[in-house]
Amino acid sequence: MAGPEFRRDVDTPLGKEILRFDAVESTNDTAKELLGDRAHEGTVVVAERQVAGRGRHGRAWFSPPGGLYCSVVLSPHERDTGLLGLVAGMPVVKALRHWSVLATLKWPNDVVFRNRKIGGVLCEGVHRRDAFYVIAGIGVNTNVAVDRLPEEVRASATSVKAETGIELSNEEFLEYMLKDFEKVYKASQSNARNVLAREYMALCSTIRQRVEVATPERTVRGTAVEVTPSGALVIVDDSGGRVEVTDGSLRIL
Repeated sequence: MAGPEFRRDVDTPLGKEILRFDAVESTNDTAKELLGDRAHEGTVVVAERQVAGRGRHGRAWFSPPGGLYCSVVLSPHERDTGLLGLVAGMPVVKALRHWSVLATLKWPNDVVFRNRKIGGVLCEGVHRRDAFYVIAGIGVNTNVAVDRLPEEVRASATSVKAETGIELSNEEFLEYMLKDFEKVYKASQSNARNVLAREYMALCSTIRQRVEVATPERTVRGTAVEVTPSGALVIVDDSGGRVEVTDGSLRIL
């Protein structure tokens, strides 16, 4: 059930309205259901836990109590969603670094720390009447006890508390993250996309790594060299050719 509605005294639209829930299927689904009614651009849906959270390609995102699980409602230009889906992870990394957790991004939108996943982003486009929205779902394992995660993901996932002993305030983390998200979102809608792509690369540990990316059409192996202003990963493959990948499952070799 929904908790009290919380409004922040801020000058930016993101997070002006925060809708809180004890538990939901997923915050993205809840945001979609509320579009046009209680959810508008800038609305943030937050839940203490998700019972059916998901990541890219329909993978389950396990969401026990202690983590930060939220979705931000955005109304961008539809053509801009490629880069937006990537850079939505940047505010998460910057917030973690603010609390001395030196996380990085793994293309396209995993947040990793010490080679284990500590967070992630899922952006989904939604049409409502004549309007287009993007729901940016964000999950961060802040204070999650790793033994609450399923055994099959414990080797590849972790939490801030498990790695550092730091117990973060999810409220403070969310507020800090939203302030930076506002800047990133505006930049993604402007002529600053080249700058934004470079900023993403500076936070991305995938660049200069040998990788394998499985796409719906084929598997590409080579060295990741850059991210384009449209959000594609550029790989120099083993034959020396440059390949742009816009989606796929990436593995570091």
